Amino acid sequence: METAGFFGFLKSIVQKINKFKGWFGKSQVIKKTKKEDLYINWGLGIESPYYLSTKFSIDHQSITINGCQTTHNHSWPIKYSIVKTNKLGTSIQCFDSVLIFGNYSDNEFNHTFTIPNGTDYQLEVFNYYKYHSTGQVKMIKKDNLKVG
Repeated sequence: METAGFFGFLKSIVQKINKFKGWFGKSQVIKKTKKEDLYINWGLGIESPYYLSTKFSIDHQSITINGCQTTHNHSWPIKYSIVKTNKLGTSIQCFDSVLIFGNYSDNEFNHTFTIPNGTDYQLEVFNYYKYHSTGQVKMIKKDNLKVG
């Protein structure tokens, strides 16, 4: 009896966490028809300062991002990094990163990361716990992007 009660309690906690993520974690991945392009819409704030994309692999030692962003203050940066997390998600290994300052709502920014070939990479977007910022990023590589 106690085991069933514990698992029911655990299930209700997981459901509440998922509902909470739905309220604050509005970031989403939109897959387009071209496999080499991955579009990411993100929104960050003080309560949700970072976003991690789905995992992808690199075959030609580089990946390019281009996109747009808006920030509350033009002097505040948004940091874009290529990272790997361990299986529990408790540690992050950063391979390359770039800071993009201010708004890019009229023009797009563009950056190419140079990283070793491999799997299980993720794009991390981080706003340093500043006010609300939003953006869209397109990840492009020379061959098919393997999302998984």
